[in-house]
Amino acid sequence: MGATNSKERINELERQQKALMKHNADMAQRLVDQEEANKRQNEAMIQQMAIMLLALAQSKDNETVIREEKKEIEIEGTTYEIVQFVNKGGFGEIYKAKIKNKNIMVAIKVMGNSPGIQDEIKNEISFLRLTKQIPIANHPIIEYYGSKLTKEGIFIAMELAACDVATFWISKISEGDAQEIIVFGMIIIIYVLRALAFLENLHIIHGDIKPQNLVIVQSERGFCIKLIDFGTVEKINTRRAQLTVDANKAHTLFFASPEFLRRDSKNLMARRLHKKSDAWAAGVMFYLLFCGGLPWKDQFEYENFCNDPSVKDVVVPEEAGYKMIIELLLQKDPDQRSSATETLMQLKAHPVFGKIVEALDENFCPVDDVCNMRVPDEVRQGLIKLARPGHYATGSRSESSSRRTSGGRRACRYGRDCFRKDADHRAGFAHPGDSDYKMSGGTGGAHAGKVKCAYGTKCNRTDDQEHLQKYSHPNDSSHGPPEKQPCRYAAECHNFDQDHRKKFSHPSGASRDNHGKQKCRFGDECTKTNDRDHMKKYSHD
Repeated sequence: MGATNSKERINELERQQKALMKHNADMAQRLVDQEEANKRQNEAMIQQMAIMLLALAQSKDNETVIREEKKEIEIEGTTYEIVQFVNKGGFGEIYKAKIKNKNIMVAIKVMGNSPGIQDEIKNEISFLRLTKQIPIANHPIIEYYGSKLTKEGIFIAMELAACDVATFWISKISEGDAQEIIVFGMIIIIYVLRALAFLENLHIIHGDIKPQNLVIVQSERGFCIKLIDFGTVEKINTRRAQLTVDANKAHTLFFASPEFLRRDSKNLMARRLHKKSDAWAAGVMFYLLFCGGLPWKDQFEYENFCNDPSVKDVVVPEEAGYKMIIELLLQKDPDQRSSATETLMQLKAHPVFGKIVEALDENFCPVDDVCNMRVPDEVRQGLIKLARPGHYATGSRSESSSRRTSGGRRACRYGRDCFRKDADHRAGFAHPGDSDYKMSGGTGGAHAGKVKCAYGTKCNRTDDQEHLQKYSHPNDSSHGPPEKQPCRYAAECHNFDQDHRKKFSHPSGASRDNHGKQKCRFGDECTKTNDRDHMKKYSHD
């Protein structure tokens, strides 16, 4: 009798255990479904706000019409009917026009044909023609249709924009909902950085980045933020970090970088452009848009900031948002300043902002495609010709410290996978098979020649091997004493808690191996095998 009761109790316990296991499994599945639903909801929200951003930009409230016009002009075989005079800038006047007999609107830029401006305009036209040949979706450069030079003036036909970033932000976003402002702001930051990363890949300095020179244009899937006004563009040699330009080169105060306005021992302005000068201007623009003003009271205070070594870097108020992004772009020392490409990749790897980047990239418009684009050789050769007579390249502290003592070319980090055949690149970098080709680092150790990562312990790209090859971090020997204790479990560690990872160091790349991942409790039944973040953390063997 006792044995029978005991067996019944065991069977009952087994039934309860199975019921509990089923309950837990159902609850876990509900949590997974809820997480997926939240992800889809967030993506839909971001996509909806991106569409709303275009609708707001196209609002008639953002249109500026100075006067109505009625005349025709033929440019490269196409007749345009000019209908409105809409804006006047430093380089000329902007008219709204329509292609004759077609319902297609364009912008016509008109400038006086004076000897002093011809070189600038020819430079702009050449740049627009060349970049148009680069095959990339949602091109970050305003589309060029044609040009005409006459005694009366210079006419350039191009894509019509809805409005510039400054007009859009001031008229709409400053009065919006707090959450909307944050997302709108991040969308603007991401696509402005994308446009600048495009230029960085071409080794081009725009030279006059400001809110008025970034415009919102309608695209097939929504909108795109594009760059305009290229009369000030400069081509920089890939082996140099800085370029000395004419003393009278056009620029906009506050957006011109400290290295451009710094004075020498004779009290003359250096007029040097750095490859990260555009990144500085973007930082100033973001500060202006999101903080509602500039960090300096007037021109005197800004020039003092640029020339006084004791004046500290800009500190962004906490309440402004995007604090780290803006502060890294506003480093006075250009060698410590974050580039647009580096900042964009940091945002992509960020645990919070990365979700916005992913949603925009998958559902709306590509984000980091400009970092991996293929540029035709004929375009690179054409861009080399944009280098202006009398403008000469200068080195920088970071460049001189990373150059090999032998004085030869640097080893191309892409090795045999490099697809660049242009003379400018080949003159600066050695490749496998070249007599002077050596692996990076020489005899100086694994971290020799690396630049310190500006993000330090807050870097989100510690799993990116290409980033780690170029930059050192606080737990690297090249960066100083280790700030983390080595984890005693090393590559076998299964603890992916952020606090643990901040405190203890682990072998580089260990998290990519299956033995360094936690085992997914759902195994082959897992429904999240398409989630990259999930697959990085869990194995499904």
